Amino acid sequence: MDLSKLVETGLEAGAAVVIASSSRSVNCRLANNTVTTNGIEDSTSAGVIAIDDGRVGVEAADVQASADVLGLAGRATARARQVPPAPDAMPLLAPSECPVPEQLTGEEQRQGLDPLLDGLRLALEQSRSSGLHLYSYAHLQEERELLGTSAGVRLPGMRRAGSLSMTLKSSDLTRSVWAGRMAAGLKGIQADALYEHLVGRLSWTERQLELPPGDYEVILEPSATADMLTRLGWEMHARGADEERTVFSGHQKSRVGEQMYARQINLESDPSDPKMTVPGYVRTLHSSEYSSVFDNGLPAPRTSWIKDGVQQDLICPRRWAMDHDHPVRADAENLRLVGTSTTLEEMIAATKRALLVTSFWYIRDVDPSTLLLTGLTRDGVFLIENGEVVGSVNNFRFNESPVRVLARTTEMGQAELALSRETGDSIFVEAPPIRVEGFHMSSVSDAI
Repeated sequence: MDLSKLVETGLEAGAAVVIASSSRSVNCRLANNTVTTNGIEDSTSAGVIAIDDGRVGVEAADVQASADVLGLAGRATARARQVPPAPDAMPLLAPSECPVPEQLTGEEQRQGLDPLLDGLRLALEQSRSSGLHLYSYAHLQEERELLGTSAGVRLPGMRRAGSLSMTLKSSDLTRSVWAGRMAAGLKGIQADALYEHLVGRLSWTERQLELPPGDYEVILEPSATADMLTRLGWEMHARGADEERTVFSGHQKSRVGEQMYARQINLESDPSDPKMTVPGYVRTLHSSEYSSVFDNGLPAPRTSWIKDGVQQDLICPRRWAMDHDHPVRADAENLRLVGTSTTLEEMIAATKRALLVTSFWYIRDVDPSTLLLTGLTRDGVFLIENGEVVGSVNNFRFNESPVRVLARTTEMGQAELALSRETGDSIFVEAPPIRVEGFHMSSVSDAI
């Protein structure tokens, strides 16, 4: 369906903002050495924002034809007439205040899972012949969007993310390891190589050790690091800091400019990064702490969020920035923790005694004021002694804050595009393995 026709139809019907989107999702799931599900889902949707004297009405739905947008525009207009003025009301941005529209290509569109299939087939054959149990999920999501406003803004955008996760279990199902990969598409993911990686990890579990709760030096693999970064990014907004309800709240002002982290911590976002390209502008149907419907089209340039361990500016929509004397900062749709040239293997070899943590699971908030989280380790916690992995250990529940974790980070390795086990491929995060002192494992978990 022609996205531009959807947008123009909505604007001609009196909408202030229209966001049209076309997406395709392809997936394949394996369980116990068998393909259990696979599917393709195509959808086209439109979101319409009506603005009447600062009052906002929003309607969104999947659509079959451009005429469907007329109904959305009518209902959005009716809603706008029934609500009080929006507290974040601002003039819509002019085209000159927005990014220059980019030309989108059709490269790799409707690619499907073809780049993974030969490797997955080989992995299945090897797992079956070895008497092991393979579980896996492959996913490719491509979204194309077009943002249009009554002020004349027209901005196309595209996001493509592919991911593959695998869990390999021993023949008696008592030992288990996990790994995941993510890319801007699937061509950069090798299923057979990921399987071989897990075979090596499963051999580490042949010796199993029991350790008590406590504070441990840990090396978090990139997936676990990505979970910490994602949670940190969710809280990095100026409104929460100003209202004294987040870890970024100070006694009289926010903690912007404070040395909150170890000096080697540098956290950035960059929509134009070819490894994790996302639209470089705000597009939203709902106002929140992160964005405003009046800011649709606001540029989201490359941004430094943490520099040399110092907290930089926080996410801040235009109206909140104007009312509270802050710089305007658009929300980030990717994150990059700058790493080093040190490999994970070199980090392990330089370790006297530590835990190697593969991934986290079921992470939940405990205390927003300190960003204290709780969660579980899963499918691979290993003991390193004198530069070698000597076996696997029991899983733990942890209680930790990403701020404290990054403050106690003593070493970083090579960054890679990491698949967060908690959030999947919904956000791009480039993360390195990190060495952290005194990571608090609060109790033992019985999970494998």
